[in-house]
Amino acid sequence: MLLHVSENKEVAKGIWEMHLSGDFPFENVQPGQFIHILIGSGREHVLRRPISIAAIEAEKETLVIVFRVVGEGTDWLAKRVEGDVLDVLGPLGTGFPLTTKQKILIVGGGIGVPPLYELIKRLWQQGNEIYCLLGFRNSDDVFWVEKFKEYGTVTTYTDDGSFGEKGLVTQRIAEDFLEKNWSNVYACGPVPMLKELKGIVANFSVEGYFSLEERMACGVGACYGCVCNNQRVCVEGPVFPMREVVL
Repeated sequence: MLLHVSENKEVAKGIWEMHLSGDFPFENVQPGQFIHILIGSGREHVLRRPISIAAIEAEKETLVIVFRVVGEGTDWLAKRVEGDVLDVLGPLGTGFPLTTKQKILIVGGGIGVPPLYELIKRLWQQGNEIYCLLGFRNSDDVFWVEKFKEYGTVTTYTDDGSFGEKGLVTQRIAEDFLEKNWSNVYACGPVPMLKELKGIVANFSVEGYFSLEERMACGVGACYGCVCNNQRVCVEGPVFPMREVVL
């Protein structure tokens, strides 16, 4: 399908927020799903780029993606302006299951933060009590913290302490679990963060879901190029039950 760029802006150093509008099945989107974007004409860059859906604004018929510029494909995306048209497949993948009236912990790291925004919004709408931990490398990388604060209690960490608290986003989770008694954990971020979090959570009776990042080719499960734990990240994932994930 073809979607129009209605806004594209840099929200942190090298991190862009793009709004796309058009004929899209907004009502079918699960938080944690992604779209697959054709780069250029498709001749220069054969493989599409998978980008998580960060937010849905159904009343405006708009979806929002947030991405970091890491190569030629994402650099091309960052140069798109209002009125440009993108060839998009989606929504794709399996998203986060929702729960109601629970005590929730959400943990995000770096560019793993965006897919958690639509999640926290919907969990809040379902009457959950939400505590959110967001980790970034430094103050240049920080984005969307105020948006997350609209739906829960947010603590922010940076590696160097230049914004929020200094240290890793996982550093106090174990002791906080004893106090907060969370029932559900949702997370997306770098593998070391997820691995550390899984080790901590293993000591508690809690249900959890992790969103994994993996290089994807087709995005629809045909090529088996993104298999992790014997499952296709683009179809069975990117969201998996925490206790089933081998990191």
